[in-house]
Parts: sequence; structure tokens; C-alpha cells
Amino acid sequence: MSRSHYFNLIVTHLPGPEAKRRAIWTLRQLLPGFAVVYSRPNILLGRVDDPLKAVEILKANLPSKTTILRVIPVLEVRSVRVIEVRDAVEKLVANAGEGSFAIRLDGYLEDESGRLMSRMEAIELIARNIDRKVNLKNPDILVYIKTVKVYRRWLSAIYVGRPSNILRTLSQT
Repeated sequence: MSRSHYFNLIVTHLPGPEAKRRAIWTLRQLLPGFAVVYSRPNILLGRVDDPLKAVEILKANLPSKTTILRVIPVLEVRSVRVIEVRDAVEKLVANAGEGSFAIRLDGYLEDESGRLMSRMEAIELIARNIDRKVNLKNPDILVYIKTVKVYRRWLSAIYVGRPSNILRTLSQT
């Protein structure tokens, strides 16, 4: 993966340029070294030293009135080829500790010929070699895959870990 596409934090925010400006300002205030790598409407792709620690800092310090809606730590960035994503997920799950798992796919992946796959088909292929109990309602380990377009190229951002490491806010702004 080229360095220009390297990001390890996905932040979604309320719509509009003012909400984006406020989200970036908040992130820079709370997260030392936060840098915006790329942005699209309502989404910021950022880089920090430690994405899991960044989520903890934001959970503890984010104001109740914020334009930030969700913060997702990213452990791997790969292409949208399902085989590449599956290989990365298998390695991350092997190091994620014990317990049940669930896969959430936000976007679409491609098969080896470049065809967009259905979400269910992609999830089944990724889960095939994971020898753990599936728990869709309350998994110990969440595999979260979000596809994002960065500089005209689609990439897969992958998080594997406790579901509580994804920050969701109920913005009152």
C-alpha cells in the first residue's frame, strides 16, 4: 500500500463544510499528531500514532455537542479484492483473542475477476476459514470492513477487535 493512501482512522461527521471544519478542529485538539489524509463528504480519513488509543481519548474527552458521529480504528488497508481482504482478516482474527465473532461489511468487494460480489457472498468467503463461533447480535470480536474511495481508487479499511472500540456518538448539534 503506498504511503499516500495510509490512514488508520475513519471519522464520519454531520453534513456540511462547517460540521467538517468543527470535526477536524476537535480531532486536532484532542489527538496529538492527528492528520487528515483524505476527505469525502461526511467522511474524514485520518492518521494517528495509535488508532485504538485515539478512540479511547475521544470517548473520554469528546464534548456532548459534537459534529462527529462515528470513529472507526483501522488496522489494515487493502484493495477491495475479497481474497486480499480475507487474508488480512484471517491474520487479524488469529491475534484478536478468544471468543465469538461477526463480520460487518460496509460497501462491496470484488472477486478475482473484478466482479462486484453481494455482501453475503463476500462475508461467507471471508468467514469460511475462521474457526470460531458466530454471534451476530453480541460478538466478542467484530470484523468491520468499510470500502472507501481515495484518490479515485477503492480501498478496504479493516478493523478486527472488540465492538466497543468503535465510537458512536448521538450528536445533539
